Amino acid sequence: MHLLDVIFPKRCVGCGRVGKYFCLQCIFLIKPIGQHETICPVCAKPSMGGFTHRMCKARFSMDGLTSFFHYRGVVQKAVKSMKYRFVSDLAKEFVGLIPSFCVSQFVNHNSYFLIPIPLHPSRERFRGFNQAEVLGTLLAQRFSIPMQNNLLKRMRETTSQVEVKDREKRLKNMDGVFALQPNFDKSMLKHKFVNGKEMRIFLFDDVWTTGATMRSAANVLKRAGARFVWGVTIAR
Repeated sequence: MHLLDVIFPKRCVGCGRVGKYFCLQCIFLIKPIGQHETICPVCAKPSMGGFTHRMCKARFSMDGLTSFFHYRGVVQKAVKSMKYRFVSDLAKEFVGLIPSFCVSQFVNHNSYFLIPIPLHPSRERFRGFNQAEVLGTLLAQRFSIPMQNNLLKRMRETTSQVEVKDREKRLKNMDGVFALQPNFDKSMLKHKFVNGKEMRIFLFDDVWTTGATMRSAANVLKRAGARFVWGVTIAR
């Protein structure tokens, strides 16, 4: 046991029990999103496997969405603990809760890499970390997914999406927020196949609400030449 665990013992984010960030009783309350609950990332209506509906598909739209848990109860408290109480070390336990089958269904046998949604530098300095990058790194390590965290950048600081209640205003809030890093080689995005396997990008964030943030980032990647962009979030 580390000294810090003695001075500042870990407490379950759900019930406050000392020991771990997720006690066994609270873990039992966390249910993964089922196949029958997946949605289209464009219209947010039910969609088998999370694929974008054919009628919703546009040239620069996302190709699909996978979210692991519902954003409520213990999961919601865990996300808020990271973002607003800066408890970044709970991320390892958090990612450990993701069932393997939730990841294997979209990783399969293609060529791919994961890109975490970036924070604006000023917000990352204030928080001390980017929660999407911390969680995404652990997810990538656990499931052996290559990661690119220097591809996208955030051009301007925006009002937190949580504070913007109107859906249309949330969408407008994310207009022109993301861009590719100027030194990034765009040619790698344009490859449809790598070693005979389809090239896929997994765009990762902690929570999907209206999807405005992820759709904005995906739009930039698609316009730069990416063929396939799939959204992945811890919660929805």
